[in-house]
Amino acid sequence: MLKKYLINNFLSSFFILFFILFVVSSMVLLLAISNMTAVLKIDIGEFLYLYLLSLPEIIFYTLPLSFFITSAISISKLFENSELITVLALGISPKTVVKPFFSLSILVTFILLIITFFSIPTSQILYKNFFNTKKIESQFNFSASSIGQKFGEWNIFINEKKGKEYSNIVMYNHKKNLFIISNKAKTFKKDNFFVLSLRDGNLYNQTDKTTHIKFKQFDINQKINITKLSFNTINEYLKKYKKKTNKYFIISFFPIISFFFLTSISFFHNRYQKNHTIIYSGIVSIIYYAVAFVSYKNLFAILIIFPIFLVMGKLSQKRIKQF
Repeated sequence: MLKKYLINNFLSSFFILFFILFVVSSMVLLLAISNMTAVLKIDIGEFLYLYLLSLPEIIFYTLPLSFFITSAISISKLFENSELITVLALGISPKTVVKPFFSLSILVTFILLIITFFSIPTSQILYKNFFNTKKIESQFNFSASSIGQKFGEWNIFINEKKGKEYSNIVMYNHKKNLFIISNKAKTFKKDNFFVLSLRDGNLYNQTDKTTHIKFKQFDINQKINITKLSFNTINEYLKKYKKKTNKYFIISFFPIISFFFLTSISFFHNRYQKNHTIIYSGIVSIIYYAVAFVSYKNLFAILIIFPIFLVMGKLSQKRIKQF
């Protein structure tokens, strides 16, 4: 009964705090994505797609904080109402009170590890694919009667434009000394390529002597660097960004580490002490996150972070001997 009562109190507050942190993080992220529109032209669908790709990272950072702070607050509220003081007076130990939260901490850590080793790499690979595609696509966004436009190694001038179809095109490649005049052209995407398809034109090669080729169709392909998703590509990503993964790995264990601070920051006598649970939980969270962001590049530091925080958690529990 006690376990069920504690979990219900936890869940009633958890979703509210998680939602608040999620919304705040989303607002910051949406502002960052909107700044990209100054570089890349994206529509509302692509805007939402980028937001969806960023969701794993938002959830990753907000979930452990929501778990720890909510766990501490839900316990401290029961002390404020003298409910848990009565329970402890009946002979139930503090370890029994916080035991349900240990199972939850393992579950949250497991979710964070899945996000670390699967969701985040997948979203990052898809994000990179999207960025590479838009970067190449931007080269096809030609304007009519505009000087100085480039497509790869080609300087290009277009007289008329209707959608993705162009008329009276002039192109020059100064590296290969090639010159093209074409009546019509259109752009389209095919597999991992963007294609500029020229129709009814002439190509001039002026390397040694002028060579003239008349063509009905002449396609210029621009390859898009697309990474196909598979377990192998995810493994390659994890190896390539090993240090970045280390940071996520450290934070993934915050729910379990924070569990050992629960009793010391949430247990108090409401008659003799003030409730500083939010302040203490905030301090523990900031210190742990700061250490994770500073030390994740050093393998030795990673190995000593967990035992140090576990010892700190155990030592902090000494203040609850009065219970």
